[in-house]
Amino acid sequence: MRPLTSALPKPLMPLWDVPLLEHTLRLLEAWGVEEIAVNTHWLPQTIEAYLAARKGTARTQISFEPEILGTGGALRPLRAFLGEEPFWMINADIAAAVEPEPLMAAFEQGDRLAAVWLEPKKGPRTVEMDRKGRVTCWRSPTPGVEHTFTFCGLQLLSPRIFDYLPEAAFCSVVEGYQRAMQAGVFATGVAVAESYWDDAGTIEAYLRIHGEVKKLAQKQKAGGALYSAAADRLPATDKHFFCVSGGSKVPRTVKGVDSVVAGETEIRAGAQLRNCVIMGGTLGGELESVVAFPVAADAPATLRTGIQELGWNPAKVSVAFLGERGSDRTFWRVWNGAESAVVIGYALTRPENVRYSGHARFLAAQGVRVPRLRVDQPDAQVLVLEDWGDASLQRLMAQRPRPKQIETWYRQVVEALVKFHQQGEAAERAGLVLEKPFDADLYTWEHTLFEQELLVKRFGYDALPDDVAAELKQVAENLLAGQQVLVHRDFQSSNVLFKEGALALIDFQGMRLGAGAYDLASLLFDPYVSLDREMRVKLAGYYTACYAENPDAERLLYEGAIQRLVQALGAYGRLAGVGQHGFTRYILPALENLLDAADTCGCEALGALAEELIARENSRT
Repeated sequence: MRPLTSALPKPLMPLWDVPLLEHTLRLLEAWGVEEIAVNTHWLPQTIEAYLAARKGTARTQISFEPEILGTGGALRPLRAFLGEEPFWMINADIAAAVEPEPLMAAFEQGDRLAAVWLEPKKGPRTVEMDRKGRVTCWRSPTPGVEHTFTFCGLQLLSPRIFDYLPEAAFCSVVEGYQRAMQAGVFATGVAVAESYWDDAGTIEAYLRIHGEVKKLAQKQKAGGALYSAAADRLPATDKHFFCVSGGSKVPRTVKGVDSVVAGETEIRAGAQLRNCVIMGGTLGGELESVVAFPVAADAPATLRTGIQELGWNPAKVSVAFLGERGSDRTFWRVWNGAESAVVIGYALTRPENVRYSGHARFLAAQGVRVPRLRVDQPDAQVLVLEDWGDASLQRLMAQRPRPKQIETWYRQVVEALVKFHQQGEAAERAGLVLEKPFDADLYTWEHTLFEQELLVKRFGYDALPDDVAAELKQVAENLLAGQQVLVHRDFQSSNVLFKEGALALIDFQGMRLGAGAYDLASLLFDPYVSLDREMRVKLAGYYTACYAENPDAERLLYEGAIQRLVQALGAYGRLAGVGQHGFTRYILPALENLLDAADTCGCEALGALAEELIARENSRT
């Protein structure tokens, strides 16, 4: 649920205008529970303040963990509180509707160690039971198959569990169950009919649960009681929802679909929201898939500086975290009503970060469309850019447009690329400091990246085969022998933004002199987007028609594709190796493009290697 939980602990995230924690407390109170201990770690003072102001039938107390102890370790500080009778234990960040009697009956009929609530359809389903209802495996080697279950985080426990918990300070209650199994004592599993469970662990799940609960209310099924028609701006009979909390200022002219607005949020009149979660600040306009939150007191200094330099009141600003990207940069989108901007914080570890602002001014002066620079604070390492939105060429192509529309977009992009490539002499006259030009060393570095990060680390090769290395060396020599222009270096679909029929280029801080074919191939052989051969040939010809002085870009297109794809594959391997596994989805299309380019260039050894890697990657997936 990050970044929303950076300012609000997940148990206090509202589900239909009621915190998840409150739903849980009400469930326990309805069962007759009179004393409840709430375990805290992240933002404990926020939960403590909520409980202090709460008026419920049960007495509550806090059990604070300075260090996370796990679900088993959390029980030890509560040993005296729990006493000698069975007790309930439940996660505070789930959506749940269940009756206690099936669990209580199962507890009495089993080994009286524990009765655990299991879900037969949702979740990872890693739990196995035998015919007697005893849980025999907590980490199934075949999760998700028939007769596997998900542990819902609710259990009725005997204090005997303390006899089986590991001695380590950090441990899970499941470890206790597993140790008990070794002694012949089993927890009993119960899949309760007419119940509802889900884990609000992601933004997608959080929105999905709102919709599911509304549908359950329409069908008068378990879980429907979690729905609040009073918080829904859409009719209770509608298949969509628009949840607005009582503390938010949302005029009736605001239209929302499958969205949640909570906290001290103000949405400007006439705004439109779809698939959004807004937890603070002031926003307006057309918003889709936006996850926004207020500026926290401990927000990064770069973010606060950017907002201050814009002259905006931080108390009114809403923020969406856009992520950390390459080159040691962090991005946020910020709103002040309908006005928005993009704040970039950067590190000095990459010299090109400092050059971005100068490059942006230079390109704009030459008529190359780039986002306008609104704030440049090199001492604070902050940039603020005009917001061009999220309609990248990559996203537009994901909507499966018609071929005519594709060609229209790409002709615009090719024209922008030509304009970019033509600025080499102007950059030299302006004394612009660029990255080191493409040379034999840089091309070799990209080959080594491919070798080490993809071949060796991902696929287990000892080294790049000698015959492939020889072909890559010849490719690099061909590119160096061609005309050198001002290249973008990362001219891919994700770095081209469209807005109201115009386009802007981003991520150009690595620009340098090099072969125009490198950029042209980055665009036409982009693993993020699928283009057929006919379209590639047509667009390469259009580049030459626009820039007749540089026929080498089209002539060396396939060599450029080989070099760029080798670099991209090395980068994908490296990023996947440091936990950014989303990039693995692009490895296969990049390899297929590499095979096409290698075959066209007559690079037989590289083509054979690409075929082998495609087979290996297919076997992995």
